[in-house]
Amino acid sequence: MNIASSLPFFKALSILAVALMSYSCSGPADGNQAVPKPEAWPRIEIPAEEYSVRTFNDTAIPFNTSANVDSQNKDGGIWIDVTYPTFANARLYLTLLPVTDRQELTEAIENRRERMELNTGGAVTELIELTSDGDWEGLLAVTRSSLTTPVQLLAHDGRHLLSGALYFNFPPETPTDSVAPIVRTVRRDMLHALKHITTVK
Repeated sequence: MNIASSLPFFKALSILAVALMSYSCSGPADGNQAVPKPEAWPRIEIPAEEYSVRTFNDTAIPFNTSANVDSQNKDGGIWIDVTYPTFANARLYLTLLPVTDRQELTEAIENRRERMELNTGGAVTELIELTSDGDWEGLLAVTRSSLTTPVQLLAHDGRHLLSGALYFNFPPETPTDSVAPIVRTVRRDMLHALKHITTVK
């Protein structure tokens, strides 16, 4: 058999090989082929909207009852650390400082607001301004795309200044959707705190 006469044979073999390869790649048509499942992120347990008031000298702040709240006197103020047992790699750092006059308060607010703006990295940020039951003026900043400081806050009553931020410790490749429940919960709880923070008379 010469090459010319064997071409139809090789052509038939090629068609058969392609057909077999197509079948092996597509699998049976009955839909029972194995399909890898998408990777799922673990479900994050959200604490209920239940709050208890913690008093630091003459300042009363409500926190979620599920949160662990630790405080210490440092550098003339009170440093408050807040963690949630179900939120790994997340910690809320707050600082409560006394202010002696209007100029000191103005400078401190400008300094904190500048730091808050830097922490957003220019990303889209939700800003909420409000006045609490106890006449504290508050600002809550939420940057949902941030994996470092997604929630920041600032509040004062003219004699005290409260500032703070939620810090994440997640790998840079972590999808923001996977930490969104944490951001929503801390936003909810800090909004409650800013609505009800008071100075004890």
